[in-house]
Amino acid sequence: MLAGVTGRARPLDEERATSGPLLTAAAARRVVAVFVLPYVLLGLVWALANPAMAGPDEDAHLVKALGMTRFDIGTPGPPAADSSDLGEVRNASISRVVEIPVRLDPTGYRCFAFRAEATAACQPSLPSTTDGDVAARTNVGAYPPFLYPVAGAAANLGSDPVSATRLGRLVVLAASTVLLWLACWHLVRWLGSRSLLGLAVLLTPMAVFCFGILNTSALEILGATGMAAVVAVHGRRPEALTYASSQATVLVCGTALVLSRQLGLVTLAVLTGLLLLLGGWRTVWSGLRAGRPVTWAAVAAPGLAALAVGGWELRYDHPALLGPWVSPDSLRGFLAQLTQLLQESIGRFGWLDVRPPSAVNLVWFAAALALVVTALVLGDRRDRTVLIAMLLIALVVSYVTYARVFSPIGAGLQGRHVLPILAVVPIWSGVVLAERLRPRVLGIAVRAGAIALPLVVVAGLYLNAMRYAIGLRPDEGPVWFVPAAQWSPPLGWYPWLVLSVTGAVLLGVTWVRVLGEVGVRSGTTR
Repeated sequence: MLAGVTGRARPLDEERATSGPLLTAAAARRVVAVFVLPYVLLGLVWALANPAMAGPDEDAHLVKALGMTRFDIGTPGPPAADSSDLGEVRNASISRVVEIPVRLDPTGYRCFAFRAEATAACQPSLPSTTDGDVAARTNVGAYPPFLYPVAGAAANLGSDPVSATRLGRLVVLAASTVLLWLACWHLVRWLGSRSLLGLAVLLTPMAVFCFGILNTSALEILGATGMAAVVAVHGRRPEALTYASSQATVLVCGTALVLSRQLGLVTLAVLTGLLLLLGGWRTVWSGLRAGRPVTWAAVAAPGLAALAVGGWELRYDHPALLGPWVSPDSLRGFLAQLTQLLQESIGRFGWLDVRPPSAVNLVWFAAALALVVTALVLGDRRDRTVLIAMLLIALVVSYVTYARVFSPIGAGLQGRHVLPILAVVPIWSGVVLAERLRPRVLGIAVRAGAIALPLVVVAGLYLNAMRYAIGLRPDEGPVWFVPAAQWSPPLGWYPWLVLSVTGAVLLGVTWVRVLGEVGVRSGTTR
């Protein structure tokens, strides 16, 4: 199936002598800074203007982070009070109880979860003034703990659960920015600014939402994005992998990916396998034989992280009610929820109760579909092989995850869970289009996307704001919610709504400027 994927590599010295990055370091920095800035602004809106506990299981992640500040993995939690509630039975089996400061106990702050009509005003108005610690339960106790201590240390500086959550979110946003920078840098330096086309489509409103919640999903998505960038660059410029900066990207992004959550190890294995199949094994083996420290570190760090996660899983993660790997019932359920899964990968926020109209999300899906289909048409046999193989692998991994973990308890796989395994598809497709689509046609497509897709971003942010300000009532409530708001973020709604629109407009302007500047010409230098 992968015939023609690998190619004959030139000797290392010849590669170094005759080729190099397409852009200088200074030029790449300028492009990446312009591209990343709007995402940071939008991430700040999500991190600071969204109520505390408004991300999936954010209260549980806060408790886990605070516990890990003391390197306290806790003790197993009590069994479920209602054995007929399968979701609660599963949560109880992976929960742990840790000691956290009383003032930061998030009990009562998720009062709006699964209650779309409830506003964030239901949260406790006065934080606890009691000193000391309290035993708190987290239903993500079995998640790999390795990325939590830093966020927990920041959260521990808070005076109450709200400020603690926001401080933890800022750590996630900072780490997300670093990983996003590395992915963009690698693509721009070697393939030019237009190679960011697919990455722009990958960073859906859901992905950006994850930048600003206390959760490891953003680190999983962006760790996979960095690895996918390395794979896509290697597909066009194999010599790139010989450079220390490329191997450092593998080290940082690969380690973050595998430490993020359990499925990160699977995603890393898939992306690493693709990189090696594309001929990367030659560079890796050459660097190891030559004793290059960066090569050894790029192999050892993700490898040791994988061992750490594997050891943790064997020791601590024993969820109840796991299903068979494959079954007719789970297959039917998976196929039935595919449309919902696509919707959620684009934009469903909060506890999946903030749902932009399907027509809004369809705009982003149409852009993604056009990107991949055009790449399949314009690409060569190797491009089509890689894209089709990765789509099939993503489908299989998603189905097996659903069958094993979610189907037995009647829950659904979430969109943020599948974005990492899909990352290489839009990124590789974007590189193909940047290389082979006529500049004028590409420019028209980018400008159309720069108008339509930011509107999807604004719609999601506004609907989310309305949901926590006045609640979601299908037939009631004003369209302009601010005067009727029952809850407001710090400084009120106006500054954050202005920043939301500014970030979205800047996103469109940036796409036009960055994606229309420098083309991709495989094998050339500038």
